Amino acid sequence: MMHDQIETSVSSIDDEIIVDEGFTYDGYQVVRGEFFAHLHEPSITFNNCKLSANTACVNKLPDVEYVQIRVNPEEMKLIIQPCREDDKGSFLWSSVKQENGRKNPRQITCKVFIAMVYHMMDWNPDYRYKLMGKLIKSNGENFFVFDLKAAEVYHRIRQDDEGQ
Repeated sequence: MMHDQIETSVSSIDDEIIVDEGFTYDGYQVVRGEFFAHLHEPSITFNNCKLSANTACVNKLPDVEYVQIRVNPEEMKLIIQPCREDDKGSFLWSSVKQENGRKNPRQITCKVFIAMVYHMMDWNPDYRYKLMGKLIKSNGENFFVFDLKAAEVYHRIRQDDEGQ
């Protein structure tokens, strides 16, 4: 009896398929990946003198409170690595919501660092830049790597209360 149900459902799917042997992909364009949400992939955003990691970053390193950022200007790459609170350049990268106890990323104001990156990459300060990253494990340590050359660029719309 169960076998009949499976056959029936498969044949009903086949009945919905239109056979068109003359179809071609001519005229179609592939939609770029950055047009789709990447909620579960690690990313960072540079915007208006602020740096923020997304929730996916925080969730992939749930026990990490403090991180450091390192930049390789020759390879044009940036890493975010866990560290201790008292390590040089460390900062708290998440906060805990009181209602549900979940960790949320913090937006970090870092005008000098942002200016350095924008200058190094020849980025427009009126735009926001998003970088997709990869979680890497090396020598027993986990860290994120972001390729600065692969930034997604978005024109930032100024709010009325922002300076010109």
